[in-house]
Amino acid sequence: MIPSKFSILSHEIEVVIDNEYCHANNCMGRFIYYDNKIIIADKYKTDKTWRKYKESIIEHTFYHELTHCILYYTGNKQLWLNERLVDSIGGMWLQYDKSKTIINQ
Repeated sequence: MIPSKFSILSHEIEVVIDNEYCHANNCMGRFIYYDNKIIIADKYKTDKTWRKYKESIIEHTFYHELTHCILYYTGNKQLWLNERLVDSIGGMWLQYDKSKTIINQ
């Protein structure tokens, strides 16, 4: 489940679906640090129409951008701009959230 907003260190981060932005910028998602905004796509453009991404791709993209956001607020540019690190952490975080079981349910 993808939130519409959340807070990190008292900063409210907005999350929006914007397929046109992602298509124009050749991305699946982006953390816009100066706007405190995560933009993700849930569809991609084909020659004739828009097609929906699989839910697992949308979720992975969100966690990837969330990781950029959190690492940005560490103040370490080498971390938050490291795509390999961000993608690995985001993917593991998503897997954790999807696979966890709760104690004493």
